[in-house]
This record gives sequence, structure tokens and C-alpha cells, in this order.
Amino acid sequence: MRFIPSAALLFAASLATACGGPLDEEAPGAEVVDESIASQEQGIDESCVGSGVVLAQPDGASVSAVFPHCSYADISAASNDSTYDQPACPHRFVTEITGLNGGYAQPFVEVIPASSNVTESACKGVAIAGAAFGYANGVWWGLGSVSTTGTWYPAGPFFPAFCGLRVNIGSGGSGYSKIRVTGLGAALGVFKARVRTGVRIGNGPC
Repeated sequence: MRFIPSAALLFAASLATACGGPLDEEAPGAEVVDESIASQEQGIDESCVGSGVVLAQPDGASVSAVFPHCSYADISAASNDSTYDQPACPHRFVTEITGLNGGYAQPFVEVIPASSNVTESACKGVAIAGAAFGYANGVWWGLGSVSTTGTWYPAGPFFPAFCGLRVNIGSGGSGYSKIRVTGLGAALGVFKARVRTGVRIGNGPC
């Protein structure tokens, strides 16, 4: 990742509530150096902001945001299957959300299990990874990354036990014209799974 130490970017920094530094449009690629898909470095995600990234199935998608009037909405895309992989962004499904017009957005990544009957051990064995980047004034800004596993929620008085496979990336941000969210899901840290990436937008109930 190359930082841009220009004073001209201070204005962009004031607009972008990013938790990382800016990235060039053409970020350098990264090689896969670990046998475990789920343990790749964030450098792979940082290569996902280049113009060579494919934003079409099976490797990605481009969607336009439509802000709801009095609620929240997920603006996202899901991989057709688990074959997402491309030279510019290895082992990541990439969703680019356009039309944000500076509005607040919370990036997330969600693994889509092959079966609705997920056991506790299988849940805890699902690896979830991703990163988010916001685009403002010609610069990509890192919004955060996540690397975790599924969370098992025991049954309560009013609900059955379930597996949580959706996680937020960073604390979100505003001031961006578009956001890219990368995602990886892997069972046992090795076998890739379908994944959904995107942002949640909206101001809630009126």
C-alpha cells in the first residue's frame, strides 16, 4: 500500500472518515503466499482497488445505492458460487457500491452457508474475511478490515440457536462517492464458500 503524503489530500481526509491511509487507484498486486486461504494478508485486499479488478460474476459486482426514506437498506451483491478469484484480487469477491453521494454507509461481509442447518462446530469453523475502501477526491481510503470466524448464539427463551455469519467492517464512514467491499468465506479456513459484500445505509425510522 502506498501512502500519499500530499497536503492537497487534507481536504479529502476531512471528508473521509477512514481508519486507514489513502490508496492509489492502481494499487500494486499481492501474491498468495499461504496455503490457508483464510489467513491471507490485508495486502491482497488492498490490491482490490485497482482499475483491473473485475466487477462482474463470478468475481464481483457493481451496484448503485438507493437511500431509503425511513428505514435501513442493504446495498450488496452475492457471489453466484465459491469460484471467485482473479489476478488483481485473489480469493476475494468484490462489490462496488456507487451513488453514495457522501452519505453514511456501514460496510459488511457475510458468508452464505451451503446448508441452512449449520451446527455449532461448523459455524465456528467458518472463516470470514474482508476489507472496505471509500473513494473520495480521486483517492481510495481504507475503511478497515476484518478476519474472524462464525459466531454461535445459543438458544434463548424466545429464539432458537443460530450461527452468525455476518460481520461489519470498521465503523463505516461518510464523504465517499463509492465504496468497495471485499469478502472471503471459507469452511475450515480452506474450502471457499459463497459470500455477500456490501453496505447498510439509511437513517432508520422517521
